[in-house]
Amino acid sequence: MDDATFCTPDLTTFCRLDELGLVVVGQHLEPDRAVLECRVVARDDDAFCRQCGAEGTPRGTVSRRLAHEPFGWRPTTLLVRVRRYRCESCGRVWRQDTTAAADPRAKLSRAA
Repeated sequence: MDDATFCTPDLTTFCRLDELGLVVVGQHLEPDRAVLECRVVARDDDAFCRQCGAEGTPRGTVSRRLAHEPFGWRPTTLLVRVRRYRCESCGRVWRQDTTAAADPRAKLSRAA
């Protein structure tokens, strides 16, 4: 290569998680498996109540584990941190939309 141009490594793009609406924020590698900690890419409508339309207040996160396609010979697991919201007006509680990454209650990512 005469004029090689390199950019910073991007694990999100390499693992094709940008297609699933996720971004990698950490990794944990063990000899027998790999775990990628991910966050959901925030959308504008995630923070608004679908019942009354008021803006919700963030109330922590929950974790969702998804089996993903293996990279190399290691099984890969996605640890997805999903933000929870609560509506002060009607009291409804909801989570960020993760349907781009997996179906509700699924154990496999869409890429798996």
